[in-house]
Amino acid sequence: MTTHIWDDLLSEQDKQVIEAAGYDEGGASSWESRGLGSNPMVLVIDVQKLIVGDDVPILEAIETHRTAMGEIAWDAVDRIGDFLAHARDHDVPVGYTRVVPSSYDDPDHEDLQIVDPVAPEPDDLVVDKSYASAFYGTDLLARLNRADVDTLIVVGNSTSGCVRATTVDAQQHGFDVVLPQECIFDRIQASHKIGLLDMWMKYAEVLETEEVERYVENPGDPS
Repeated sequence: MTTHIWDDLLSEQDKQVIEAAGYDEGGASSWESRGLGSNPMVLVIDVQKLIVGDDVPILEAIETHRTAMGEIAWDAVDRIGDFLAHARDHDVPVGYTRVVPSSYDDPDHEDLQIVDPVAPEPDDLVVDKSYASAFYGTDLLARLNRADVDTLIVVGNSTSGCVRATTVDAQQHGFDVVLPQECIFDRIQASHKIGLLDMWMKYAEVLETEEVERYVENPGDPS
């Protein structure tokens, strides 16, 4: 059984509401918000140098880049790297997004590159975007449809921003979405926990990374 990281935020009434309304078992009541399909793809959201920064406490990291998260990001990067290796070992494709802020004239600027421990391989999909959702203003949807992808495993950052926006759009485009909670990060821990809670209740399956690793070993197995 999954141990969710937001449990310590919930009051006793919150827990009762979630159970009584069936969110714990079925997610959203108005649409299918939980599921794991048979043809997944991992989508790595914006794990870039200007966001990750140096492996130092976050208050030191933001002295170099105001968006950097330092140790918070690097803890997740380590987990993401292991997870990507496991996914590739089981022939699950991996794609990436990069956010290109309007303040950067050069999309090849060093700050915008994905950090080395989780860098794309030569044939991996890399989508540049200007907004939070990986779907907005990009050809991601067409690419996923051509590849017959039915499930997105979303990792990266930030939980309350680009991960959330991408997750909502993916679900509304008909994809199953699964979030390995240790492979997602945010600069504000309250936002991180509440963002995962909200997505679990309405848009996605949130699991411990080990559970998602078991899924990618045999995604066609309904058990």
